[in-house]
Amino acid sequence: MSKQLCTADLHIHTSLSFCAPRTTSVASYLEHCGREGITRLGMTNHLYAASKEGVQGMSYLDYSLQGKTEIERIKDKCGVEMLFGCESEIFWGEEAGLRPQDAKHFDYVLLAASHIFNFMHIYNKMDLSTPEKVRHLVLEQFKRACRTEYDIPSGICHPLYPICCPWEQEVVDGMSREQLEECFTLAAEKGKSVEIHACLYRNGTQLDEEGLSPSYIRLLSVAKECGCKFHFGSDAHAPDGFVGMHAKLERAAQRAGITEADLWQLAR
Repeated sequence: MSKQLCTADLHIHTSLSFCAPRTTSVASYLEHCGREGITRLGMTNHLYAASKEGVQGMSYLDYSLQGKTEIERIKDKCGVEMLFGCESEIFWGEEAGLRPQDAKHFDYVLLAASHIFNFMHIYNKMDLSTPEKVRHLVLEQFKRACRTEYDIPSGICHPLYPICCPWEQEVVDGMSREQLEECFTLAAEKGKSVEIHACLYRNGTQLDEEGLSPSYIRLLSVAKECGCKFHFGSDAHAPDGFVGMHAKLERAAQRAGITEADLWQLAR
């Protein structure tokens, strides 16, 4: 029996992310880690640009740092290695959610470049009326994320996947081999880990008889050929998005030919 690859989930959310239930805490996931084979867990709540208005009387950074306090309180007795990261938004034409000078507070950062249809008040002046136009923006956003530099390890979450777009399948399938190679070669050169992610299983991408997305396996396979490193991320906002997901992520990695040598150091 081959060794399990997916032992680290580096993309989970708690109630500090507004899109997660108010009841979700790190402890919500811990009781399920043993069954899932997860020995390392990374909290990555959303982090928006410092210029944005604060929450609960705090800046977005101070608000997010409450998660670090939660981890410090439980890390020595939870039986799972805990990492404190963030999911930094990369909005077109705006500063990144995590400022370089604030990176010292985190173990790592995941860059989110494809939340386009979740924030239409930001993108409402752009023409996104066709899959082709969305595809162009998704590709450019990915490259912008690759070029965003930090002094901490950084990866790209749900890469090239247009979350909540009405043409998810068309956007991904329409990416040419040349476009994919350009993006993933840049990711490899810039040391950005590529996420083996769970969004496609939730959002209706066409799946094969094994419950995998051929479109997504194609992306992962090209990323491997380009020399990228990989990490696993359930993108869970509550335990129901965590339990049972890692077996699917494992199968996706194996189908794409990804081995332990291809994993990001934090994911090993």
